[in-house]
Amino acid sequence: MRRHRSIITLLTLAALLVIATSLSLTGFAQSAPAQPAAGPRYAQIDYIKIEPDKNAEYRKVEQEIWMPVHRERIKAKLISGWSLFTVRYPGGTAREYDVITVTFFDNFKDLENSIPAEVFTKTNPNLSAAERSARTTAVRKIVRTEVIGLVESAWPAASDPRASAAPAKYVRVDYKRIEPGKNADYVANERKYYKPLWQEAVNAGTMRGWAVWGVRMPGGTDKEYGFTTVQFFDKFEQLEGNPSRGLWEKVHPTVKSADIYGQMGTLSKTVRSEVLVLQENLQ
Repeated sequence: MRRHRSIITLLTLAALLVIATSLSLTGFAQSAPAQPAAGPRYAQIDYIKIEPDKNAEYRKVEQEIWMPVHRERIKAKLISGWSLFTVRYPGGTAREYDVITVTFFDNFKDLENSIPAEVFTKTNPNLSAAERSARTTAVRKIVRTEVIGLVESAWPAASDPRASAAPAKYVRVDYKRIEPGKNADYVANERKYYKPLWQEAVNAGTMRGWAVWGVRMPGGTDKEYGFTTVQFFDKFEQLEGNPSRGLWEKVHPTVKSADIYGQMGTLSKTVRSEVLVLQENLQ
């Protein structure tokens, strides 16, 4: 199975999936499966609110109308993958969105015209554009859309059975606001200190994967966050605690973790976190 580098994916996207070049999701660095050295570099994250009491109808619309479209897009090499994540936490009727879809692209230029009209004609020849729109808008609305780019990621080695296993089911996404002028410092620390740490956690089996994504669009100084870190887990109980516990000294024996934690605290703030559950994945 091909692996995507992910919020996150709910959720990767999510995400991926994130998430500057990489969130995402979340996202996000995996379309949901584990990823190879070369994989999707960009993702579009759609944050979706389902209409009250329309969960079943929403899933039916995705499965009957939109998933055939995404399969055709993948077949035509218009996109490299697509995932659907539900939001597990936070819960409640007041949350901003209920599901996240993550669409993966190998190149930035591929985001332009990625759903040509002929794709709809080929996948749903008896469904008019008006009917498709009516069925879709009756069950959900897109709250907002982001484009994210892959910055860094850590995944199982190609020889690891998890590299070709089914996608990780659970995703934690942390949305990061970076202090003005500190993007380069933040990315440098993620690469120097945290990528090796999370790679060791992946190797130890306490998590499936990790990624940092940078938000490419929307831009501006007023956006809530600029990066996302995404962690992928095979089991729900792995979400509890720190998957890298006890590994810092092994990876960075001459560096005090408290010093780097403090340094990162001056560079970034986690504005919110969420847990996503993978529901659908296409590659």
